[in-house]
Amino acid sequence: MRKLLTVVAALALTGAVLVPTASTAQASTLHPIGSTSYSLGNELTAVVHYPKDLAGHKYPVALMSHGLWITCADPKAWDEQDYDKLSVQPCAAGTPEIPSYVGYDYLGKALAAQGMIVVSIDANSTIDLIGQEQDAARASLINQHLAIWQQLSAHGSGPLAGKLKDHGQPIDFRGHADLTNVGLMGHSRGGRGTLLEAADVNQKNWPAGVKIKAVVPLAAAEPYAPDDNPDNAEYDNYRITNIPVASLVGSCDRAVDGHLAYLGAHNKAPYYEFYVHGANHDFYNTQWSPSSGQVGAYDDAESPDRPSPGHCSANDDRQRADKQLTETQQRLVSTTYLSAFFRRYLLGDTRSNSILSGSIKPLGAFSTIDVHQDLP
Repeated sequence: MRKLLTVVAALALTGAVLVPTASTAQASTLHPIGSTSYSLGNELTAVVHYPKDLAGHKYPVALMSHGLWITCADPKAWDEQDYDKLSVQPCAAGTPEIPSYVGYDYLGKALAAQGMIVVSIDANSTIDLIGQEQDAARASLINQHLAIWQQLSAHGSGPLAGKLKDHGQPIDFRGHADLTNVGLMGHSRGGRGTLLEAADVNQKNWPAGVKIKAVVPLAAAEPYAPDDNPDNAEYDNYRITNIPVASLVGSCDRAVDGHLAYLGAHNKAPYYEFYVHGANHDFYNTQWSPSSGQVGAYDDAESPDRPSPGHCSANDDRQRADKQLTETQQRLVSTTYLSAFFRRYLLGDTRSNSILSGSIKPLGAFSTIDVHQDLP
C-alpha cells in the first residue's frame, strides 16, 4: 500500500500538469506516456493519452466525458451573457470553440502512466439537446467511440486505422486496447450520460466486443425523480446494479447536488461515494477553472457570498464553512481517488482497497473526504 500511495502522490504533485517523475519508478511500475488526438469530421473528436510501451501489453480503456457548458469562446457574448452566441454548434466564424474535453489531460496522463489507454471525448455536439434526449446522445457518442476503438484494436481497421500519430509517428494500437475492460468517467452532465450508458437496461446497446467494468460519476448531474424513493421508476434508465460505481460529491458544488443514493438500493457490485469537503464543480476541468483564462471560467463556490476568506458554505449545512480546495488540490483529489478506483476494478490492484474504504486517507494533510461504501 505504501508503494501505491507514493505513486499516487508523485503523480499528482508534480505541477499543474500531473505526470510521473523518475523517482516514482522506484515505487512501482510506471509507463512512459504519449498523447495523440483524432477528429473524424462526424462529431467524433477526442484526445488520447496512452502507455507508450504497447508491445507485449493489452491495456484497459478509460473513456472520459465532459459536462454541459458553453461551447464558444466569445468574450463579448460572455460579458453580455448572450447564450445564443455562447452555446451553439458550430461557433460563429472567427470564434474559437471551447475544448472542454482537454480539461482532464492531467487525469488522462496520470491514468496512462499507471497502465490505461485514456480517451477523453468531445460532447459539444449535444449542446442543443435537453433532458434524457441529451443523455441518450451522450451515450450514443460513447458507444461510437468504443466501437471504433474495438475495431482498431481487434482488427486494425475502422475509421481510426492509420489516423493516430504521436509527433508524426504512427501508433499501432492493434491488439493493445482491451475493450472488454472499460472504465467510464463522466463529469457533471457527462456523468448523467455515463450513468445512462452503463445502466442495466441499456447494457444491451454496448457495441459488440465491449464490456464496461467500472463507472465514475464525477460531480454528476443527478437523474430527476420527484422524491427520494430509490425505487422510483424515473431512476430505471440510470440504475446500475452489476458494475462497480464510485461517485465524487463536492460540499461546495453550486451546480449539482451530486448524491446518487439510489445506486445503493439494489446494487450487486460495490458502490462508493466520496464526499469531498471544500470541492466546487468547475475545478475538476482545467478549461472551466479561472487559472486557464478561458472564456466563462470561474469559481462556482463564490456564490453565495463566502462565509470567510478561503472558505465556502457547505451545501448540506449552510452554517458550516468548509475550507475550499485550490484548483491543484481538487485535481489531486480526483487523480488520487479515480486512480485508486480504476486500479482496483480495471487493473485488479487490491492495494487500492484501503483508499477506497477510507481506512487510509492519503490527502488528509489538506482535505477531508467522507467515504460511504456499500459492498454487497
